[in-house]
Amino acid sequence: RYFDHYWETRQLTSVARRTRLRIGLIDHMLGHRSGQMLDVGCGRGSTSAYFAESGFDVTAIDLSPLAVEWTRRQHHKIKAAVIDLETDAVNGQYDVVLCLEVLQQVREPVKALQKLVGTVSDGGELFVSLPNEFHLTRRLNIMRGKVDFGGIEDSHIKLYTVAEHHRLIAACGLEIVESRVQSVVPPRWLGGRPHAWCNRLAAMCPGLFALSVVYKCRIAV
Repeated sequence: RYFDHYWETRQLTSVARRTRLRIGLIDHMLGHRSGQMLDVGCGRGSTSAYFAESGFDVTAIDLSPLAVEWTRRQHHKIKAAVIDLETDAVNGQYDVVLCLEVLQQVREPVKALQKLVGTVSDGGELFVSLPNEFHLTRRLNIMRGKVDFGGIEDSHIKLYTVAEHHRLIAACGLEIVESRVQSVVPPRWLGGRPHAWCNRLAAMCPGLFALSVVYKCRIAV
C-alpha cells in the first residue's frame, strides 16, 4: 500500500526527466542489444517500455500492484508481476538485469543484490543505480539546519554515499565494469538535459555533484 501511494503522489514530471536520463546512460553502456531483460522495481514502467521497444524481451517486477498494472499498460510484450525482492523468489536467467534506485529501499541490500546476481546468465550484464544522499545541495541544507532529506526518510531505509556504493557492490562479489553519473543539477534548469560541464563536475567529484550513479557490474574473477 505504501508504494501504491508513493507512485500515485509522485511529482511525475521530475521523475520522468530523471528516468529518461538514466535510460540513456544504460543504453550507452549496454553490450547486449536484445535478449532477456529483468527490470527490478519497475515503477511506472517507463524503463521497461523503452527496452521492450528496443528489442528486449522484458520481465518487470515490483512490490506495488499499482506499479505492475501501469507497467503492463506501457507495452503489450512486457511480462510484469508483483514480487517482493526481499521475500520472494526471483526466477529465470537474464542477459540484462536492471536494479535501478531500489536497494536504498530494502532492509538487507546485500542479500537482495546477491539474489539478483544469481539471475544473470553467463556473459550477462547487471546494472545497479544508487542515490548519493550526501551531495553538495543536501550538505548545504544540513548546514542550514534543514535535515528532512527532501522527504525521502519515509521510503529510504539506507542513506548511501558513493563510497558505500562500492562497498555494497564488492560485498556481493561484483566488480564495476563501467559507471555513469547523474548530475545533481535538475534537468528542468537546463532545458531537460544537463550541460557537459554538469556531467564533468559530477564525474570528477561524484560525492559532491552526483545525484546518483549507474554501475555496470560483473561477477569478480
